[in-house]
Amino acid sequence: MNLVRPVLAVMAPLALSACASTQTVLSRPATEVYRTDLSVNKVAFCLANKNNVAVLDQDDGAKIVLLKNGYRAVSKAFTIYPDGRGSRVEVRDGFKTLGGIWKQCVLPARGA
Repeated sequence: MNLVRPVLAVMAPLALSACASTQTVLSRPATEVYRTDLSVNKVAFCLANKNNVAVLDQDDGAKIVLLKNGYRAVSKAFTIYPDGRGSRVEVRDGFKTLGGIWKQCVLPARGA
C-alpha cells in the first residue's frame, strides 16, 4: 500500500505552518536595536546589497529589509527608522540563522 500521499497530505500543511510570514515577523517585538550615524538610505542599501534583496519603502520614511531562507520564509526582518542625524535599526527574528554579514551595516567599523 502506498502511504506516501496520505503522509504528505498531513505533513505538508504542518511544515508550512511553521514558516514565519512577513507580517508575523514584523509584528513581533524587536530582538535587537542598533543606532548608527549612517542615514536610513545607506543602512538599507548596505543590507540589501550584502544580501541581494530588495528594500521596502514605508510611508513614514522607514525602510524594511527582509532576509529569507531557501524556502522563502522570513528569517530576519530589519526596520530602519530615521533617528536624529542617523538611523535606528530594529531587528526581528523569524528564526535563528547562521551568519551575520548584516552586522557590518549597523555596527561601527573596527578601528573607527
